[in-house]
Amino acid sequence: MSGIRDIWVFANNIIRSSRQLVNEGLKPLGLSSAEGNILLHLLTQDRAFRQEELVEQLDVSKPAVSRALDSLERKGYITREKDPSDKRANRVLLTGRARDVGREVEQVYDRVFSIAAEALSEEAVSGFIRIFGRVSESFSTVQDKQDGR
Repeated sequence: MSGIRDIWVFANNIIRSSRQLVNEGLKPLGLSSAEGNILLHLLTQDRAFRQEELVEQLDVSKPAVSRALDSLERKGYITREKDPSDKRANRVLLTGRARDVGREVEQVYDRVFSIAAEALSEEAVSGFIRIFGRVSESFSTVQDKQDGR
């Protein structure tokens, strides 16, 4: 009988393997998966984010986000400016260089998705996405309750 142990093993393998594929795909662009994840998030949302929002939405530690943003800024992919509504906070903005490589970054993630979905029907992929969405919502609900939100 399948259970949490099986899901845990599969989920860890998916995360590890997909991270390796993303790192491999982003290497020609001089990007890591951490940097790519942030860029993809910014590209798909197409708005400025406060640094703290990225920490929360990507569920990555503050120091890890800060290191990735420092690197992205040095490489010319983002700029940071003070948030007009909160001078203590920085807003993260994409540069033209980031928008120029945006399609290539998206293609790396699309390739990983294609690999994951290649043995599945369209219907199975849609079902998988729905199930993952529901599981994600369940975890978020529990986490929000624990955090007192």
